[in-house]
Amino acid sequence: MKTVNFKVIISAFAMWFSQQCLAQQPAEVMPLADQALVLSIAKVGTSLVMVGERGHVMKSKDEGKTWVQIPNIPVNITLTKVIAYNNHVWAMGHDAAIIHSDDGGETWELQFYDADREVPLLSGYFENEDKGFIIGAYGTLLSTEDGGETWDDGLIHDELDYHLNDITRGDDGNYYIAGEAGYGFKSMDGGMTWTEFELPYMGSMFGVVTLDDEIIMYGLRGNLLHSMDQGETWDEVYTDIENNLFGSTRLSGDQLLLVGANGTRLVYNKGGDVTIMDGEDTGDDYADALAISGQVILVGETGFKAQTIK
Repeated sequence: MKTVNFKVIISAFAMWFSQQCLAQQPAEVMPLADQALVLSIAKVGTSLVMVGERGHVMKSKDEGKTWVQIPNIPVNITLTKVIAYNNHVWAMGHDAAIIHSDDGGETWELQFYDADREVPLLSGYFENEDKGFIIGAYGTLLSTEDGGETWDDGLIHDELDYHLNDITRGDDGNYYIAGEAGYGFKSMDGGMTWTEFELPYMGSMFGVVTLDDEIIMYGLRGNLLHSMDQGETWDEVYTDIENNLFGSTRLSGDQLLLVGANGTRLVYNKGGDVTIMDGEDTGDDYADALAISGQVILVGETGFKAQTIK
């Protein structure tokens, strides 16, 4: 008769349970959280919210001059993105975690969590307080019609399980997703169905943004693409850099600031003209940026940094 080693089973279960409990413990309030890894920043009403490693959520009420870490965040995993619509804020990250605030980032609740699948969620977009999409690794696509009270959990494609890195909604009402391996996705019916398209660069695109009828994607090794026909065709934009581009912020109606590795900052003008800003190789990796009141707040591996826009 085959014997069962209950000590091994109990030990394995205890380890599993400990890992699950640890992953869902509240984030610890740290004195230097605003100087640790920050991956995303968003404007929420008159305030700013940024998120990063270990479940850190920080809020500023003075346009980024000072930051206060929010206590009682329900997870302590890395948060990769923060998005907002009016006073509602969502942050997402590792362990397929989604947290939500309905009071401008003051208090938070856990809306979705699935550590077993080992999938990081990477970006999202809400077109109003109820309808939104959150995307992530291996083709993960979550959608909600009730502000995140319930989520439809699925895949964007039955066979293409590439990472989905960023999502936006254009002025044309279409949704656009930047993915890896030279793939992007588009929805022309509000996210009900998605169509894949291949890009001229076969690497990863980390961001997608629009300027009126122009769609811009940026990513690995400084690659920058734009489309003027709703993503049907794409042209490469020469940047003369090889640093990865990770984030962007709109400077005006026809101008973007793109940021990335080694302190890269370049200005993109509508139509494809690019200017690289001075001080490119600072050594800091910037993950995201936000333009506000004549300055840009850059966030990345050493927290945040404010720079005046010239």
